Amino acid sequence: MSHYVYAVLAEAPRGDTGAGLGAEPLRFVPIAGVLAAVGDMAAPPIVSSGTLRAHDAVVRRLAAAVDAILPVRFGTVLDGEVALAEAIAGRAARLREALALVAGREQMTLRVFGDAAAAEPAAPVADADLGPGARYLKTRRRRARGRTEVPELAPLRGHLEPLVRAEQAQRHPTPPLLASVYHLIDRGRAPAYLDAVAAGAAALAPIRAVATGPWPPYAFAPSELG
Repeated sequence: MSHYVYAVLAEAPRGDTGAGLGAEPLRFVPIAGVLAAVGDMAAPPIVSSGTLRAHDAVVRRLAAAVDAILPVRFGTVLDGEVALAEAIAGRAARLREALALVAGREQMTLRVFGDAAAAEPAAPVADADLGPGARYLKTRRRRARGRTEVPELAPLRGHLEPLVRAEQAQRHPTPPLLASVYHLIDRGRAPAYLDAVAAGAAALAPIRAVATGPWPPYAFAPSELG
């Protein structure tokens, strides 16, 4: 029997969290100081809008019943108890650190939209004092930062700073969607976050930011299991 993994938790859920996406009972397996929330399945679920929604519904029920949760990507199936234990134990330190970060918090998502010109930050002038190797490394670091930095949001950050506890961001290569920015906020502060985005919207123009949430903290979990 395979184990379908929904989430990693810091503690046992409060109350009844219902069944898994296939109506299977949920189990909470203690491993290396955390709990793996799993359901036993004979075969992985098919990918469809229905199963994706069902997976998210299970994660949301779990999130409502615990203080700290790390959702696991849809379709994560591990073959037996040994594989489950190895996958969790090998990441235990990072999982515990991430659980401490998300405890009492939830995720808001900003989609940043703009035109092609806004998507292409100006390249800095090359440093003539650097050798070829140093210039190469500097260019790689700049490109790496460019994949995660979102300078277009600068006019909004003053509004959001009192609310945001952590941030993850990903730039997209095809405008008009320039970036996705994931913010960790204290639970219950979503209305204040949405108000902050609305208050700063005019200063962003012609950039546009669309906020959704709250979500379980999908973007703040360590690398996938399996």
